Amino acid sequence: MNINDLINQFVEVKALKESLNEQIKECNEKLAAVEADIMEQMGNAGITQAASEKASCTMRQVTHPAITDWDAFYKHVASTGEFELLHKRLSSAAFKERWESGEAIPGTSSSTNWELSVRRK
Repeated sequence: MNINDLINQFVEVKALKESLNEQIKECNEKLAAVEADIMEQMGNAGITQAASEKASCTMRQVTHPAITDWDAFYKHVASTGEFELLHKRLSSAAFKERWESGEAIPGTSSSTNWELSVRRK
C-alpha cells in the first residue's frame, strides 16, 4: 500500500471506531438506566440480592474518597509521609512547563516519541 491508501484506510477505520464508540455510549446509557431501575426495585423491596435465570445481582454501599480541602490534605501527606494516598503520576502539563523552562525536577526524566495527527478534509 502506498501512503495515500494508508491515509485513506486510517480515516475509514477511525470513522468505524467513532461509530462503534457512539454505539458503546448508547449501550452504556441503557445499562445505566436499567441498573438504576434494578437498584430502585431492590431498594423498594428491601433486598440487596436478586436473581434471574441469566444472572444474579448484589447491591452494596461503596465508599468513595473526596478531597474537601486540598491544602489540609497536602499538609497531612507531607507531614505523615502517607504518599500512598496519592496516585503515582506526573502532571504532564506541569512537568512540560517546568522542563521547558530549564527547571530540574529531581527523580524525573523525559522521553520523546512520534505521534501521528490526522485531520479529515
